[in-house]
Amino acid sequence: MTATCPMTAPAEVYRRRRADLAARLERPVVLFAGYAPARNYETNPFPFRAGSTYLYFGGPPVEGACLVIEPSHGGDTRSALFRIPVDPDEEVWSGPATPDDVLAAAAGLDVTHIVPLEKLGRRMCDLVGIAIAPPCRRTHDLIRDLKLHQPTPDELLLVIEMRLCKDEHELKAMRRAAAVTVEAHRAAIAAAAPGRREADAAAAYAAVLEANECVHAFGPIITVNGHILHLHGHGNPMTDGNLLLIDAGAELPNGYCCDVTRVCPVNGRFTPIQRHLYDTVQRALEEATAACVPGKRYREVHDLATRVVCDGLVTAELLKGDPDELHARGAHTVFMPHGVGHLIGMEAHDMEDFGDLAGYPKGRTRSTQFGTKYLRLDRDLAAGMTVTIEPGIYLVPQIWQRDDLVGPYRDCVNRGNVDALLADRFGGIRLENTICVRSEGAPEILSEALELDAESIERLTG
Repeated sequence: MTATCPMTAPAEVYRRRRADLAARLERPVVLFAGYAPARNYETNPFPFRAGSTYLYFGGPPVEGACLVIEPSHGGDTRSALFRIPVDPDEEVWSGPATPDDVLAAAAGLDVTHIVPLEKLGRRMCDLVGIAIAPPCRRTHDLIRDLKLHQPTPDELLLVIEMRLCKDEHELKAMRRAAAVTVEAHRAAIAAAAPGRREADAAAAYAAVLEANECVHAFGPIITVNGHILHLHGHGNPMTDGNLLLIDAGAELPNGYCCDVTRVCPVNGRFTPIQRHLYDTVQRALEEATAACVPGKRYREVHDLATRVVCDGLVTAELLKGDPDELHARGAHTVFMPHGVGHLIGMEAHDMEDFGDLAGYPKGRTRSTQFGTKYLRLDRDLAAGMTVTIEPGIYLVPQIWQRDDLVGPYRDCVNRGNVDALLADRFGGIRLENTICVRSEGAPEILSEALELDAESIERLTG
């Protein structure tokens, strides 16, 4: 590390967060930064990325470090940072480590509260503590050795409730991530043309991130096979008539990120059916976004988007019947087999390491219906919550080969029209923005600067 820390907020913000958590704790919590996983052998690691909860409470991004926060019970907050001591030999290879005084100033800690990691066991021996850590075997081995406990759901909810709504420091970071994401999407769309490869668009995207000192927030999905929802390879050629789907986002050094999806016609012009379905998805995106106001249940936002999708599928003659009845039956799920969005912040799927505790409040559980059961969020929206809205329409061969999924809708599907699109390798259309719920009025669309309507996308392409 260099002698700077990529922190999101002033030190006082981190002190306040730790104090707020300490006032609610019944037992100490140890927040772990984690370690960089080895790519194939110990001295060839992937880049280090600290755990998000550790970062949120003021842990500087130091590999192997951990932040201990003890209950305050109305008194002073007791926090300490435990780090691996600086190894002079390692500094020969990796450069100077950040000094303790710099870490302390950035995190709002007394420099005397930065302690060698080997003393953590002594600190915790008389305390019954809980651990929150990223998925990392080395860290989990340490948790086992320290005899730390897993947090209860109620203890995790203390953290979740603090992280759910973003403050202005966090939103400033997310707006910056969105600006880089917009620039990168434009570069990738401009790289689309018949005869080129998905890899050309992926390279254009990555170049913008690198130029802005960002990394991918998740494995970028840049593909002509948009019906494969999580496809990370970029080896296919772009051919005339293809749709190129770009689902990607920038992550800043402090961890905050953006998640955006656009689709462009590789040859610069949508076909009539592509255009109709694109316009349908755009309308679903816009109507669902407008519904994101405080107090609105996110499942209702999902239902609004999928109702618009049903209407467009009927006018496209892929479904037949009354759109309301089709929606009630779930016929849209064979064309949109996922939820309309998710939490976002320090992770593209924010706090997903906490499971459905983050996305579902007490008393609500996931649907058992195919497609809808993949909805990651069903909370009531509140001011400051940042979420994605990402409806889509796909022709997934693996769905249409399964009678258990398609059979219930045999009477309302125009199978000949569906099969024609499958034969043409239609792929998929998904449109996505990252938004922030405001206390009043329409939500802020962090990625609003990126072109959305079909004509603008056509002009950007190639």
